[in-house]
Amino acid sequence: MIKFCCYLLLLLAFSLSVQAQPIPGWLLELENLKYRQPEQSLAMLTERQHEFASQPDLVKAYWLRQQAALYSALGRHQQQQQAARQALELLDGTESALKVEVWYELGYALEMQMQLDEAMRHYQQGTALATLLDDEKLILRGQVNQAAIMSEQNNDQQALALLKAVYQRAELLQDQEILAEVNAQLGLMYSSLGFENDALEFLQRALGLYQQLGWVKNEIAVLFNLARTYSYQEQYHLALEHYNQMLQGSLNANDNVNLYHAYLGLAITSAEMRRTEAALGYIEKAEQYLPHLQSNYHVQSHHYEKALIYRDLAQTSLAMQELLLAEQAAKQPADQADHVALAIILLRAELLAQQDQYQRAYLALHEFIDGFQLLRNKENELALAHMRLEFDSERQQVRTSLLEAENELKALRLQEVERKRQIQLLWLAILGCTSLILFGIVLWQFSRRGGKPRRASNDVPL
Repeated sequence: MIKFCCYLLLLLAFSLSVQAQPIPGWLLELENLKYRQPEQSLAMLTERQHEFASQPDLVKAYWLRQQAALYSALGRHQQQQQAARQALELLDGTESALKVEVWYELGYALEMQMQLDEAMRHYQQGTALATLLDDEKLILRGQVNQAAIMSEQNNDQQALALLKAVYQRAELLQDQEILAEVNAQLGLMYSSLGFENDALEFLQRALGLYQQLGWVKNEIAVLFNLARTYSYQEQYHLALEHYNQMLQGSLNANDNVNLYHAYLGLAITSAEMRRTEAALGYIEKAEQYLPHLQSNYHVQSHHYEKALIYRDLAQTSLAMQELLLAEQAAKQPADQADHVALAIILLRAELLAQQDQYQRAYLALHEFIDGFQLLRNKENELALAHMRLEFDSERQQVRTSLLEAENELKALRLQEVERKRQIQLLWLAILGCTSLILFGIVLWQFSRRGGKPRRASNDVPL
């Protein structure tokens, strides 16, 4: 009771501090503007940067959270990470929805830099705090983020089950933002699993919701996933159509990050259609926007895709140069892109063989086999660890069920003992009542027999 009262007092003190330190109106306006015009929103923050130092800690934390979200929209994930960490330092010792949102910003920044384990940890921290605060919307957002990490870590079934549960709860909540987010993630999930028709249904629904919200950045991202899904179905003309829509939207929004992805998508689709010259032109346009992406993983993937195009053009030397650039990007410690790294090694073996360097090609192929085996072992170890966790969980559930059954049996036994005791008391009461009745009858009969001689003696004549 004392702890509960202390907790209430802390919440009251925090709410009073919030009222005493209101967020400036211009800063609150960025909440919706950042989804439509992130560049303009960041410019507003930059213009007022001289006001930051004089603000209370709560306002500073809110400021940094908005800044992190803007950096996220602009693909500047290293700066997003820095802003989120600074905000968390200011919110140390507090429990609020703002802190949950900062956890999610930090998790997303790390996810985009392929630091998946740490990202998952921050998503879980945010979701736990949202659960404590009983904020359903933030809980669902956190679970969507966790599902995305599970998918990246090849836990597809677990991710899909979680997303389906979130979808059902989002339908009950009827929050447009959450519905858009979970539909987009489910579409991406089904696309990666090869269920393209289901993916298209969810992605189209997400696109409509984002258009209603006016969130241009999210619309563009969904268009990218739609185009990629059509490409998986080999409906290349529809894929090109959606990439061009994405390109036009990115040009209108002056979105350099999505301009890169649009041109890259056009390049890959053109290559799949055997339009290799067009593919080279598109990927060179994409390269102009590559510096805007603060991710070594994207740099690595870009040079790998360009090497594939040069290979198709039979320009082996240029393809080898692109592979060297991809391998240099892969050496950055923040990246764990094992699958892409193996693809690079396999392509290098193929290119070396085309150059008649069979010994080096053999060594590269041997390196690929060793790497593939290590990757399989790692995945098997992860799968085994996951199975052990599931087994431990099931065993704990069985133990809990047995304990519950044992407790129920004990309760039933106690009830049976109590019932027997009550029956015994009832019989004792019946026996006692019967005894009293019989005793009363005996006394009555005894008194009646004693009265008859007296009446006889009284009737004797004198």
